[in-house]
Amino acid sequence: MAYAVVMAGGNGSRLWPRVRIKAPKPLMVLDGKTLLEKTLERAAALVGRENVFVTTNESLLDTITGSISFPLDGKVYTEPGVRDTGPAVGLMAARIAVSEPEAVVAFLPADHVILDEIEFNRVLKAALRAGETVDGLVVIGITANEPCTSYGYIKRGKELYVEDGYPVYKVERFREKPGPDKAQRYLQQGDYFWNSGIVVGRAGMIVDLLRKYNSKLRPGLDEIMASLGQPDEAEVIQRVYTEFERISFDYAVLEKAARIYMVVGNFGWEDIGSWSSFAKVSPKDAAGNVFSGRAVEIDSTNCLVSAPGKLAALIGVEDLIVIDTDDVLFICKKDRDQEVKILLGRIREAGWDEYL
Repeated sequence: MAYAVVMAGGNGSRLWPRVRIKAPKPLMVLDGKTLLEKTLERAAALVGRENVFVTTNESLLDTITGSISFPLDGKVYTEPGVRDTGPAVGLMAARIAVSEPEAVVAFLPADHVILDEIEFNRVLKAALRAGETVDGLVVIGITANEPCTSYGYIKRGKELYVEDGYPVYKVERFREKPGPDKAQRYLQQGDYFWNSGIVVGRAGMIVDLLRKYNSKLRPGLDEIMASLGQPDEAEVIQRVYTEFERISFDYAVLEKAARIYMVVGNFGWEDIGSWSSFAKVSPKDAAGNVFSGRAVEIDSTNCLVSAPGKLAALIGVEDLIVIDTDDVLFICKKDRDQEVKILLGRIREAGWDEYL
């Protein structure tokens, strides 16, 4: 049996002010649908609607469930605290493993843009089949086409075999987000791939690997596993989960485990981690500008302007990001959009939490 778990807990702070604490990144709209809705549709095409689950932060449950028409009765689970992807993946893997430890699960971030959904489906089906066979986990690597410093990298090892036309490689190592010079070297070497954040593996194996490589998570995972299906399940999860350390699945398992494999996916992938990356996948005019509504410009190029309900009028500007909301007007040079987190820190220091 194969399942898909859609991870809908991220807040995407670099997409502020459109993304807020109560308006998470998966609910951003692109081409008339939220990123979450698009992910759910891809997941249903991959494993069947009945085998799709969603996990999100407890505080976002009403926001998430109230925003989608996709039928998910009883299949939306919550994380009692914000503990990053390590505990989140562990909890969902445990829920499945308690009855089906050999079930293969694809963990899909809810905030990715996929331009070629047919190819995505082919690649993920090959990864799911590989996940049934190999003695470890399978990740999806994306062919790097620029020296990007916003993504982690995967170094490809030797090819093991071919699954439905897609080579399955041994992963040699994972690399942190690099600086510009190192990113350029990775691109030139040709054996480094962007880490998509998509992980496939057998549910029981995922739990075992988390237990093996994380002594701090092991007792809590054991207690949760023992409680599943019991009267005290909800109480145990609430108590134990909030005590977990905050750690990503990459740090918790992928960078430590020896048996990690990769299938390469070239399906028009973009992790919308900044306004610049949002602009990459948005329709543009002849001058490379992205506008959300009516706009007029003179000698203006490569700008992103989102001002719903207003006419955007530009003269002689380039490489600008302008995001207008009810209570915030955000203006930024494109090459500095990674500094939004610093800006949010200053807003927090000023005590203006209503804008976060």
